[in-house]
Amino acid sequence: MVNKVVFTYIWAVLLLLACGNANRNVTDSSVWEMQPVTGRCDTVSIDTMDMENPFILYDHKSDTYYMTGDNGHLWKSKELQMWVGPYSVLRHDTASWLGSSPAIKSPEIHKFANKYYYMATFETSGICSCATLVADHVTGPYKSIDSKSFLLDENEMAAHPTFCSDEYNAGYMIYNHMGEQNGDGTVQIVRYHDGFGRRMGEAFIMFTASQVAWPLRDALSDGQKPVIESPFMFYSGKEGLGVLFVAYDGEEKSVGVAYSETGTLNGPWVVENEPLLKGYNSVAMFNDYDGSLVMVAEKDTVVNGVMKSVPRLIKTDSQFEKLQIKGYYKF
Repeated sequence: MVNKVVFTYIWAVLLLLACGNANRNVTDSSVWEMQPVTGRCDTVSIDTMDMENPFILYDHKSDTYYMTGDNGHLWKSKELQMWVGPYSVLRHDTASWLGSSPAIKSPEIHKFANKYYYMATFETSGICSCATLVADHVTGPYKSIDSKSFLLDENEMAAHPTFCSDEYNAGYMIYNHMGEQNGDGTVQIVRYHDGFGRRMGEAFIMFTASQVAWPLRDALSDGQKPVIESPFMFYSGKEGLGVLFVAYDGEEKSVGVAYSETGTLNGPWVVENEPLLKGYNSVAMFNDYDGSLVMVAEKDTVVNGVMKSVPRLIKTDSQFEKLQIKGYYKF
């Protein structure tokens, strides 16, 4: 009888511990595992992918490349050619202005102060603005930082957010204010509050679409306003600071670059007279495993008779005062 009671007690304790562990798995992000979007993973070559606004982050801790793009899903790779995914990694607060199913565009992932920040353009209920989510791990889950406030004015049509920090280790968001709203597309910058959920001060303009000499605006139809988008900051030389961007070059888009004359975020910013790359729809950069800068740009490409937005990897040299293009990755 005693043995039966003891056995029953031990079994109950084990059951409680098991339930406790199961509950902890739900709430503890340290045991978070990415879930395939479609219930299973695919393995796809990068030169056959269809992804708008691709962005790549190399994570030293896991020795893995991670890529995201429009729709917010995540792919992973060990060698840049073959990618596994897509995975779902966002767990934002659905009670916030983002709602339950916002359209996600031009996302980026940046590591800063031992946290991973997911920045993107979110469109929902007539709002098109930028928001930042945070996670302890590169694979997420990425959650809302501050669901009660807008980082930007909710009426401001903002897109393509990217991250940078200054010499004081303060965080900033660079983004583009759409030309259809302000009459002249602008690249703007705003400082994050320490918590990254709110801004500190007002945004200021770095440079405008009308400063770009090479877009042939007369070729734009329907009275479109000057467009400038997809900003991304990089360092070149010993003290050089530049921003890549995309603007119209006739009827197609091309990649341009602006440099800070002072090597600081304050500028003034001078836009190069000629495009750096022609025929690309978006641009970003990432530091490879050896620290070298690699450009990832979206280019419309026919693959097996179908037009796709294919991510293209471009080797660069940033040791000079101005960024140099070295060549394309060939797999």
